[in-house]
Amino acid sequence: MKFYIIPNMTRDNAYSVTDALLSQIEKMNCFAMLDASLCDIFKKAEFIRYCQSENDIKEADIVVSVGGDGSFINAAKIAIKYEKPILCVNAGKLAYLACLEGNELELLSKVISGEYVSEKRMMLDVSIIDKNGEMLYHSNCINDAVLSRSGSIRIMKISAFCNGTPLIEYMADGVIVSTPTGSTAYSLSAGGPIVDPCVESLLVTPVCSHSVFSRSVVLGGTSVLEVMHDNSGEAILSCDGQGAIQVPADARVVVRRSRDTASFIKIKKDTFIEILNKKISG
Repeated sequence: MKFYIIPNMTRDNAYSVTDALLSQIEKMNCFAMLDASLCDIFKKAEFIRYCQSENDIKEADIVVSVGGDGSFINAAKIAIKYEKPILCVNAGKLAYLACLEGNELELLSKVISGEYVSEKRMMLDVSIIDKNGEMLYHSNCINDAVLSRSGSIRIMKISAFCNGTPLIEYMADGVIVSTPTGSTAYSLSAGGPIVDPCVESLLVTPVCSHSVFSRSVVLGGTSVLEVMHDNSGEAILSCDGQGAIQVPADARVVVRRSRDTASFIKIKKDTFIEILNKKISG
């Protein structure tokens, strides 16, 4: 079996956890694949292949992220592109999405024996559509799409429509539309609810709302959400925290369930509630 490893080397524990992961892969008589830029950081051995191109992921069986939830989301986007399942090894702090902690790497052998499940997580299909109906931007998100102000300190009036029907208006710094997977990310920090990933839904959460009604709204997974703003072209859209795209004042952000899904490997038998309790209490 071949494991393509994507470590976030900005994490303090990333080197030690990745090094231990490589040792475990060698012990299992499997192969590890790493980007060529890491060849001077980690050891050279017959079971390790340093890859010159991202396309080499095609030869891997599983993608392994080493880091926190942000690192995992970035690596998952690569894994989805090549239709590979992904496993997260925690080298950070909370990491709600981690499959294994750094001291649990011996459990990786369960992947070899098939003692794991593959959880399918819904994603978001996000587009910016101008007043003429032309698509200006498109992306798929695992966690969230965030419409926020840029270049001005004044708040925005944000209007949301669900399936063509007016839903809610917020006077706020922005709004987060997230998946259940993303409910423990930025949405949670903004006061949004925690939603079990098995509940397919769209979560709408305002950021620093100045409205009397400032609560989140949870919509069904088949809903089509349209979001507009009045910020004179100074609003930006960010999908999974990657980059920032300007959203014209006369454009709308359309969010719906994506046709793509993310495949998360789960080895341990702990439930989402048990993981949540451990992370929050820990």
